[in-house]
Amino acid sequence: MVACLGRLVDRLPGVVAEVAGVGGRLGRPGGPLAGLARGRAALRAVGGRGGADTLNAIRIAIEDSGSSFEGARLEVVGLNDAAPSGAFDPALVKRNANRAARDDSTIAYIGDFDSGATEISMPILNRAGILQVSSASTAVQLTRPTPAEAKELRPNGTRNFGRVVPNDSVQSAAMGLFMNEESVSRVFVVDDGSVYGTGLAGLFDKVAAKAHIDVEARETIDRSTNFRALAGQIDRSGAQALFFAGSDLDLAYHLFRTAHHEDIHLKMFGGDALAVRGFLRTLGEMELDTYVTAPMLPGGNYASSGESFLSGFRDRYGRDAEPMAVFGYEAGMVVDDSIRNETRGDVRTAPIATLRKGVRDKFFQTTERPSALGSYSIDAYGDTTLTFYGAYRVENGRLVLGRAIDPPLSYLEVVGK
Repeated sequence: MVACLGRLVDRLPGVVAEVAGVGGRLGRPGGPLAGLARGRAALRAVGGRGGADTLNAIRIAIEDSGSSFEGARLEVVGLNDAAPSGAFDPALVKRNANRAARDDSTIAYIGDFDSGATEISMPILNRAGILQVSSASTAVQLTRPTPAEAKELRPNGTRNFGRVVPNDSVQSAAMGLFMNEESVSRVFVVDDGSVYGTGLAGLFDKVAAKAHIDVEARETIDRSTNFRALAGQIDRSGAQALFFAGSDLDLAYHLFRTAHHEDIHLKMFGGDALAVRGFLRTLGEMELDTYVTAPMLPGGNYASSGESFLSGFRDRYGRDAEPMAVFGYEAGMVVDDSIRNETRGDVRTAPIATLRKGVRDKFFQTTERPSALGSYSIDAYGDTTLTFYGAYRVENGRLVLGRAIDPPLSYLEVVGK
């Protein structure tokens, strides 16, 4: 999992990055902290499902921006929130967020990767007034909470969370359109009970009606699920497709493996949480029937800075970056810019609370920003104005783009985007 923290050390701005560990069998990113340190600054990042690549992407972003301010430098520090299972560990998420909040030099936090982890860390960071930017947490309630949710997520009453990745309102709309293109009219929906999974499944229910897709049934699974019995239920439903809304890759694999067999041709769909090479490579012959929506695009489809990042990553590490790493790169870039735009004055005398507020304000003022992902703004909720998702098949353990889907307004209105 990935997070990055920055501190002001001796009143010199900077950010420190150090890999504290990359957790998870397939690797799962958590949250990066970014901030200023007094005398020296620390940017902390958590490694995990693609977490090492997200952390490295943030490092590259800081280098590309120029890793020093006047009298200070920016560094990156890795924080790990992964349990042995590969899922995030709530206790570690709290520990990482509290570590950032207790350090009176912390100025920003990049993360978490998982929506459920962000739901845990956000109130802690909100009380401290620390900007939190995620490259992968897509659950809608993180930026558009109900009044009751807002009291839990924003205890001090101010916005401190934003993201550079389109939220699940956009993803659910893209999923419905993708299924239409694949002639799916009947689907069986399974979620993993996570913040991400239940949210995405609920939004898809709304989109399905708009797309004239019948949801035959919806089930929630966990480690105790009888997958063979569930597969029988899916067969009997008459569904043409299975949609897994969740981020637990072990559950996704067991569900797909059990539901997929020669007797029935079942198309298997999943969201961006499945866009991890380690998972895709386990599919084997199942990949022929696997469909994935994800917000990134293949190389050759980004702005020049995005293409430069992808080629630079390949040159440095001798392989392609994990698909979602480009969003980590942009998260690092926009946080760095927010810090730089705020710290043009004398940071040696400015109170840390003043600097934190200034960095938050600069981020939420982001307008028509040219970036690796294309031009975007941050809206009043803290969401990016980007709305495209890629519709992918899987070949040889890798995602292959069918086309990019930019859902029309009529679909986005159904899910309240």
